[in-house]
Amino acid sequence: MNTQQSAGTKKVSAFDLRNVISALLGIYGIVLIGCYFFLDPGINPDTGIVKDPIDNLWAGAAMLVVAIIFALWAKLRPVVITEEEK
Repeated sequence: MNTQQSAGTKKVSAFDLRNVISALLGIYGIVLIGCYFFLDPGINPDTGIVKDPIDNLWAGAAMLVVAIIFALWAKLRPVVITEEEK
């Protein structure tokens, strides 16, 4: 991997879509993990059985993993724009 910039290129990462996706998935993942620990799952009105909140934990953990992957991808492979593309 070449990490050096040539004279006519510029790295653009502030508004890279991967960063936006990473931030949103990370926030949603943290919210779901918080729901697992702090919210009462409630009772199923049809059966009267207590709901299982483990789905919030698994979905939140999966979202955090994907958010980390997107953030690493954006960090390791930034978008490079050449002077001709401007």
